[in-house]
Amino acid sequence: MTIKEVAKEAGVSHTTVSLVINNIKGSRVSEGTRKRVLEVIKKLDYNPNLIAQRLALKKTNSIGLYIPFTFPIFHNFTLIQIVAGIQDVFNLKDFDLVLFSCGKNLWKDRPISKILKQNSVDGIIIVNTRFTTQYFINKTIRELTKLNSNFVLLSYYWGRADINYVGVDYENDSFKSTSHLIDLGHKNIALITGMPNSLVTNRIINGYKKALKRNNITCNPDFITNADYDYQMAYEKTKSLIKKNPQITAIFVAGYEMAPGSLKAVKSLGLNVPKDISIIAYPDVEIFSHSEPPITAVRLPYYDMGKKAAELVTNNSKEKKKIIFETDLIIRESTIKL
Repeated sequence: MTIKEVAKEAGVSHTTVSLVINNIKGSRVSEGTRKRVLEVIKKLDYNPNLIAQRLALKKTNSIGLYIPFTFPIFHNFTLIQIVAGIQDVFNLKDFDLVLFSCGKNLWKDRPISKILKQNSVDGIIIVNTRFTTQYFINKTIRELTKLNSNFVLLSYYWGRADINYVGVDYENDSFKSTSHLIDLGHKNIALITGMPNSLVTNRIINGYKKALKRNNITCNPDFITNADYDYQMAYEKTKSLIKKNPQITAIFVAGYEMAPGSLKAVKSLGLNVPKDISIIAYPDVEIFSHSEPPITAVRLPYYDMGKKAAELVTNNSKEKKKIIFETDLIIRESTIKL
């Protein structure tokens, strides 16, 4: 079946059929003709050559999803939620999602700038992780801005470039978490962070210290440690913190992978959560509601963040927007009043 056969059946030119198929704005095809062509297409079960159609329009109707460096996308709850939000928008707008394999050397062997130069996608969403370096982010922004590319950055960016960005306020979320513990009467609050010296860790610490200062509580540096987002390390570090500082009554764990390790460590010392030590985690994941006890945590709107990133990249507006989402404190049974 060819476009000429459709045109012959509908009694129009093949150019008219092409205008209808591609839904060209401003074309002079009447509504009656359009309807007749569409009925013939359905009757003959005509399927246009998608590649040829997109080449003719100089548009792929595809958006790339790029996650820098090695990262287990489909083992990660947060990324699954983000992708679900992106995909729902693309389905409504008839865009395809192209996932660029995130091999260890992808950023060297096939940088984002090269992908966009090849015109294989109409735009790209870059989902940063806690392990993405600021050097990489800033370099990418400079390259893509120079190419006048359509891109959206999602998470972990604190620069001032005029770009489309979707994220949350990590420092404020840390402030919120620590303040909740303080409101419950806790003053000796430990903090377990992820990677030392990373920008997100610095902001988590800043939020923690701000909450303490706001409530006239002296920050004890011995209460702060890192566990590299690792379950076993969090287990060991939590035991060490409590043994060295038995006055601790609450722990803020800034990494969902580490919270179960901290919970296990407290129990292994013969202590009860939350009667002896309260625990709050950041961010929230589904498993926390099934823990024993269920863990209080700050929930990030990953699905909505994905949707917003998809809307920005498909709209491709000249006006750039920075969207910072609010988060929700989900109070469960791991925190109680002192």
